[in-house]
Amino acid sequence: MNDREDDTPLERRLRELLNERAERVAPSEAPLEAIARNGRAARQRSRVALGAGLALLVAVPGFALAAQGSGSNGSGADTAVQPAGPPAPSEPETPQESGGSPPDPEQEKGPLPPSDPQRQLLDGITLEQAAAILERCVEEAYAYLPDPERVQTSLASPSIEDLRIVLAWESQGNENQGPGPWRRVLAVTDDPTAADRHQMTCTADPDGNFSGVQGGAGLPPERDQVVLPDSGAARHYVGDEWTTPFRWAHYGEISPEVARLTVTYAGATEEAALESGYFAVAGIAEQSPDGEPVIKAYDEGGELIHDSRTDSVLP
Repeated sequence: MNDREDDTPLERRLRELLNERAERVAPSEAPLEAIARNGRAARQRSRVALGAGLALLVAVPGFALAAQGSGSNGSGADTAVQPAGPPAPSEPETPQESGGSPPDPEQEKGPLPPSDPQRQLLDGITLEQAAAILERCVEEAYAYLPDPERVQTSLASPSIEDLRIVLAWESQGNENQGPGPWRRVLAVTDDPTAADRHQMTCTADPDGNFSGVQGGAGLPPERDQVVLPDSGAARHYVGDEWTTPFRWAHYGEISPEVARLTVTYAGATEEAALESGYFAVAGIAEQSPDGEPVIKAYDEGGELIHDSRTDSVLP
C-alpha cells in the first residue's frame, strides 16, 4: 500500500501497522506430506480394527459376529459388535442326501470278539482276519448240509453273530494238511446255556484260504465234569514231526464254578482265558513235552476244584 502525499504522520503509521498484520495472517503453502501421513495412519487404524473384528469371528464358533469399525450411529454412541446367537441346528444328512447308500444290516453282522485280544489273538492274527476265517468257515462248512428243517437241529448252520472268537493262533501242520504254517480260529456259541451249541476250530492258510473245520454241534449245555477238554484239541498240542520251539493250544468246556484255570505243558505254565463256558490256552513249547497237559481249575475262593492228574473226565 503506497503512502499518499497528504497523509499525516499518524495515518502513515496506521497504514504501516495494517500492512504488517496482513502479512502475518497470509495463507502459507499447504503441508502435503503431513496430510498424506495422517491419511495413511487413519487407513491403517481402520484395517487393524476390521482385522480384530474378523479374529473374533473365527475365535468364537457358533456365533455370527458383525465386525465393524469404530464410528457413530448418529446419537453419539459407538457401534458395538453384537453376537447374533447360536445358529439353528441343522438336520443330519441322510445317506441319500450325502451321496452314500443306506447301511446294510447284513454287512454289520459278524462274530463276537474275544474279551482279551492280547491273550486270545496270537501270532499277528488280527480280529478282522480271524472273523473273515470264521465267516468263510461257516459259509463253506455248512454249505452242503440238508435243509435244517428236515434234519436234527444239531446240523443246523450257526448264526455268525451268535459265535464268539475264543482263540486264534498259528501252528505247524500235520500229515494230512501239510507242514503249514496254518491259522486256526476257535469259536463257540456265546451262550453256554443254549440248547443248541456249536464249537468249531477253523483252519486257513496264511493267505486266509479256508482249509477245513473240526468241532461239533448240539453239545449239551451242562456237563457233570468241572473241566471237559475237547476231544479234538489233542491234535493242536501233539505232533510227531514238530520241532521245538512250536506253538501249542488246548481248550475245552468248563462248569460255571471255574474262576481260574492253568495249563502246564512242555515245562511251562500258562493262564487260560475263560470265555462263554470254555477255556482256551496257548503257549510256546521250548522243549519236547513229556506227557499230557496238566489242567488245574480253581473256584472264586482260590480253592483247587479240578486236577487233570487225579480227576476223571469220563462221562
